[in-house]
Amino acid sequence: MPPKCTTALLKRLRNIMKNTNYVCQNLQAYFIPSCDAHQSEYIASCDQRRAFISGFTGSVGTAIVTQKCAALWTDGRYFLQAGQQLDENWELMKMGITGTPTFGQFLAKVLPVGSHVGVDPFLISYGESEKFV
Repeated sequence: MPPKCTTALLKRLRNIMKNTNYVCQNLQAYFIPSCDAHQSEYIASCDQRRAFISGFTGSVGTAIVTQKCAALWTDGRYFLQAGQQLDENWELMKMGITGTPTFGQFLAKVLPVGSHVGVDPFLISYGESEKFV
């Protein structure tokens, strides 16, 4: 099965990130984790935000979308699956492989100093988000 085309979804998200009419205005990056608000092991389909935006359906992974790129981090159990499910809009970040940047390293490389990075506060606590940058 070919990967899900995410071009239109990423365009819509990027427009929302830079649109001043939304609460999440002027974001240069946005984190999309695999969890739900209860940190459940198995999440309902309505909470599968990362799978929706990326097409990757594995249970472990975090996506980061910027205005110019989209990247997905997952572990070795899902490298093959992610490679098959991500379309050309996504860069696969293989966690545990030498040279794969952390979230913070990636953001430091692709964003200018002072950029705004958004997270859903129902999914990622403030303390947890501080570890990413």
